[in-house]
Amino acid sequence: VSFNVHYAREPLQLAESIRAHPTLAGADVFLLQEIEAYTSEGASRTRRLAEALELNYVYAPARATAAGGTHGLAILSRFPIRDVEIIPLKQFDLGRRTRQRIALAATVPVGETDLRVYNLHLDTRINTRARLEQLVPVVAHARAQSVPRVVIAGDFNANPFRWLGHRFPIFRANQAKAVDKFMAAHDFETLFSKAGPTCRKGPFGLLRLRLDSIYTRGLQVRDFGVERSVKASDHSPLWIGVGWPQSGTP
Repeated sequence: VSFNVHYAREPLQLAESIRAHPTLAGADVFLLQEIEAYTSEGASRTRRLAEALELNYVYAPARATAAGGTHGLAILSRFPIRDVEIIPLKQFDLGRRTRQRIALAATVPVGETDLRVYNLHLDTRINTRARLEQLVPVVAHARAQSVPRVVIAGDFNANPFRWLGHRFPIFRANQAKAVDKFMAAHDFETLFSKAGPTCRKGPFGLLRLRLDSIYTRGLQVRDFGVERSVKASDHSPLWIGVGWPQSGTP
């Protein structure tokens, strides 16, 4: 499952919304974007969510928040989590709300088979070329490591605009299609190209945009979906069911 949970600020309520949906409740790995941590809350929100769902977890802060906490990415898993790495992404001067962006990578051993997962959250007000520049380190890292079964997922913010000065959308530009094409050129596939919108609220929600996606390499994607009935955040969770060949049998 890949899920931007920025508006799901209460971990126990988020856990309830996940448990209420059979597909999400049975998921083995969660890649979460825009989750935060505050010392005033005691345990981090990632830890509280992971404990409620009885999952292992890792949290990586990308930046500090104005309220004195941190804002970042998390991976939750029913399986162990190892070989965790943080990948810094190119920072663009957006004039206002410039943010440090990262990707969070980890290996999830499923029995005797390893799965390498990459969780990311890219900038909003950048054009196609800049978006691909921000994505390049993740793809390069994924292709260079030794685990052949890979998932790259998250909030790609692939909006349909060309931006003037990182402030004003002035022309149409199919950034989602450009990201799909770039990933395909590096042997990553997605079934979400025609899955419809993943953003529920705000201006991007009104435009019904596919901002999020899941890309795979070395895996068989058996089924997939966007769970728009889950209203915990301004994004809908995406999920895939995957398998891999063993002795010629999926």
